Amino acid sequence: MTQEHPRVLVPLAAGAEELEAVTIIDLLRRARFEVTVAGLEPGPVRCSRGTVIQPDTTLDAVQDEAFDLIVLPGGLPGADHLRDDPRVQAMLRAQAERDGWLGAVCAGPKALAQAGVLEGRRVTSFTGALDESGIRSTGDLVEVDGHIITGRGPGAAMDFALTLIEQLAGREAREAVEGPLLRP
Repeated sequence: MTQEHPRVLVPLAAGAEELEAVTIIDLLRRARFEVTVAGLEPGPVRCSRGTVIQPDTTLDAVQDEAFDLIVLPGGLPGADHLRDDPRVQAMLRAQAERDGWLGAVCAGPKALAQAGVLEGRRVTSFTGALDESGIRSTGDLVEVDGHIITGRGPGAAMDFALTLIEQLAGREAREAVEGPLLRP
């Protein structure tokens, strides 16, 4: 267990997959994680299906802070913006260097690949999202390899977020969040 209330950063870019972003934010907050949603740019973020999310802050305001977990939603072009943003890339590399937790779902792992943190790792992603990087996706719903957790796509968002909770806070924390969700 990292700590009782892990600090989590969710960078949010225009074109993010809102189902993934909201599921991650919601479930981690239910687990009493300290979640900061940081927009790449100031102001509201229009997601891939037109949903508008108001971030808590900007990436510029928190880029020098330490987080227990940095987790990336997918969606296009959101994942491309995360991949191409030098601040995000620097944060991902620094997080990996200190053996901090990294998570990405759907097309989000392409930003992890760009940061060079997926070499030799078992990962999953949306079909074809990692083709350019040469990293192979297992196609599984969720993969955990060391301190890197990846998820397949929007349909895996809940399993992915629950796995994040379990890895950082333990099985009891996951069960405390999952039980009231009334999942089959």
